[in-house]
Amino acid sequence: MDSLLLHIYDATDRSIRLTSWLRRNSWGANVYPVPIEGGLEGLRGALRDLVSARKTFDRCLFETHGSAGQISFGHEALAADNIDSWLANQGYDRLFPHRSRIYFNGCNIADNDKGWDFLDAAGRIFLRIGGGETFAQTRFGTAYPWNWVNGHIYHIGSETCYSRWYPGGVFRDHVRV
Repeated sequence: MDSLLLHIYDATDRSIRLTSWLRRNSWGANVYPVPIEGGLEGLRGALRDLVSARKTFDRCLFETHGSAGQISFGHEALAADNIDSWLANQGYDRLFPHRSRIYFNGCNIADNDKGWDFLDAAGRIFLRIGGGETFAQTRFGTAYPWNWVNGHIYHIGSETCYSRWYPGGVFRDHVRV
């Protein structure tokens, strides 16, 4: 298993490219960056390439814009109602064969029932082998000026929602902190 953070990000957005660059430069060799261009087809192609290269990870950060129950690559949304048609049954769970943590960093992704639906759908797709958790925030995020050093985004006043999975793709529970 690669002891790296798989960092998948929307490379079509200037602000996300900047925070991604800051993360890579502050975290150094511990980040495996995967810039996505070409919308959802670009995401699917990048994931397919990672599976073909037999890469494995136990941590992943999807850095995109978001809204309740969805993330965006360019102007295309990946949501609970279309994630299966784009990503299910493609073997992407092989990227995470051990207990893994997958964070969706974008505004409001975990907000309301749509947020839980999205986190659950992502867990079903990516955590079928090793289990783990998908998680996201309920409110908007911002990069504060003093934090332009490492690219971290703060979700002030937000709760973090976790969809947790046992190995074998068995749903465990929801936790809201």
